[in-house]
Amino acid sequence: MATLNRVLFIQDTVLKQEPVQSNQLPSTKQQSIPIGTLLVLKSYELPINNSDHYKLFLEDIQFKGFSSNWFAFGKHAKIIQDEITPVTSISAIATKQQSKDSVKVTVDRQSVGNQQGFLKLVFNADTIIKRQPVDSKVLNDQSKQIIPAGTELILSTDKPDTNNSVKFSIQDNHLKFNLKDIEFKGFSKDWYVFMQHVGIQRVD
Repeated sequence: MATLNRVLFIQDTVLKQEPVQSNQLPSTKQQSIPIGTLLVLKSYELPINNSDHYKLFLEDIQFKGFSSNWFAFGKHAKIIQDEITPVTSISAIATKQQSKDSVKVTVDRQSVGNQQGFLKLVFNADTIIKRQPVDSKVLNDQSKQIIPAGTELILSTDKPDTNNSVKFSIQDNHLKFNLKDIEFKGFSKDWYVFMQHVGIQRVD
């Protein structure tokens, strides 16, 4: 598998359309990014000439309508170059659990504590997330977003239950999920993705 350039966010931060303090920009020119997020890059520029920001050009993904010219504070992000390692897909987990309308992910309740965003959605294949669990061809552009393989997005979930499980809904071979902080097309909640294309893991 080809080596990818990706950016890993090592603390909660904000992507910006200009390399300035986020409080100087309108909300339309910035996007909150939670720690642990991993985005695939088309290209990037290292901080130069007293700049302390990476300039990022994202592969396929758009925030606020932009995929190019995003800036990330250098101390909050790390560029990594490696191959994608696929994780166990949700469809494989669901098959073992023999449940038609939900899948459970095991998470040690005590280890979570007060942590928010303790699970991440790992994309094993290029795919499309959607506002409805249907063929993407029938949806308009405002109801779908291309996500490249190698992307990892932080999930917003309930705490694990007393059986150390976090439950996700399944509908028509699609996993329903909510994102932490990140919005696509103005939405962070109630997205769907084809189960065979993704897995779920603990955030390191």
